[in-house]
Amino acid sequence: MMKRAIEAIHKGYFDLPFYTEHCKKSGVNLTEVRTEEQFLKIPFTVKEDLRNSSAYSRTRTAPEEIYGLYSSNGTTGKKTFYVHSQLDHRKQAEYVRTFYSALGMKAGGLGAVFGPIGSPVMGHCMIWQFHAMRMGMTLCPQPSPENIIDVIQSLPVTDIATLPQVASFLAASPEWREIAAKSSVERLILGGDFLSEARRKLLEETWDAKVYNSFGMSEVFGPIGNECMEQNGFHYFDQDLYIEVVSPETGEPVEPGKVGIGVYTTLWDKGFPLLRYWSGDLLRIMQEPCPCGSRLPRFEYFGRMDDCVQLPDGTWISPKQVEEITLPAGLVHCQVQLHEDGRVCLIYDEAGVSPTEELLCQLKELLSCDTVSARPMLLEHMNLRGLKPKYLVEADKPVQNSGGMFL
Repeated sequence: MMKRAIEAIHKGYFDLPFYTEHCKKSGVNLTEVRTEEQFLKIPFTVKEDLRNSSAYSRTRTAPEEIYGLYSSNGTTGKKTFYVHSQLDHRKQAEYVRTFYSALGMKAGGLGAVFGPIGSPVMGHCMIWQFHAMRMGMTLCPQPSPENIIDVIQSLPVTDIATLPQVASFLAASPEWREIAAKSSVERLILGGDFLSEARRKLLEETWDAKVYNSFGMSEVFGPIGNECMEQNGFHYFDQDLYIEVVSPETGEPVEPGKVGIGVYTTLWDKGFPLLRYWSGDLLRIMQEPCPCGSRLPRFEYFGRMDDCVQLPDGTWISPKQVEEITLPAGLVHCQVQLHEDGRVCLIYDEAGVSPTEELLCQLKELLSCDTVSARPMLLEHMNLRGLKPKYLVEADKPVQNSGGMFL
């Protein structure tokens, strides 16, 4: 696969002022890259590099070939804009048809997008995917439980695209759950955050529908990876995307099948090409073949490194691992505060259920700590990430509230 990345370099996909200047700082001339050793000397591209550059310095797409300029969600800093070309749009449609046809989605169905739709690319991709499948589509930009119910009772919606936490709104009430289960919804395609198996179980029971996880990123589009019916890992097109998995500490490649940071290089003439892009995603390339029989490789996603914490023994703990424990115990909104002196406190929504001793013991084992205390708090006082509390907080470090709000 690295060979394809080197071929992409020599096809001129990265002949841009942005990459020329970026590589020059590390003494790398892309035209001279021929070997694996030389490729690994190309400096990583990071989000801050994108924030400090113009969208037009990162593209060679002719104006008439630009499909649109879309932004990141900006939940962790200044919005970043990306050029999407007509070719990108066709490529995204190819991915959608491959991934979603295998799940039973088909032309003639009706899709619903639940979530704010503005300039961020995620919202547009959710719309595009239904168009690509030749389906009807409706928008619900303010997805309160009442608005979601209005849509699914008024329209024969077959497929929903939204965030995991938005899809969970109707799980809060037995009456709402009954309405969701009686609706015509057959599938929920979720993206924008991790999906734990505990939340998948909750949602499949709530909606009486299949729940699939989708993986995308503003720097490319969504979905670049998607679950099949096995619901175990994201299939992706390796002819279009080269994924390195590297150590968070050293930046060196990890052993095959081990967890590390995903580093992405795009292999087509993309509107904004990625070259060794350090995503901050913790993932592993799955070595075992998928029972579904697809030839496409898979990766397993654990969350963003910024949302994870590293224990003193070097072990990384992800929000997904925390949710697998807290959600079955009834804690829909909570966060774990870790202090430098070893203290751990579970902050939970005072309007919800209280944690049990069994739950505290499970967290104690997960976090390898001596004790875990618990404290109730108003939901709006918790440190938020997007629409929900940031699960893991290193309490002694300054934390920026993303300004998200619950709907």
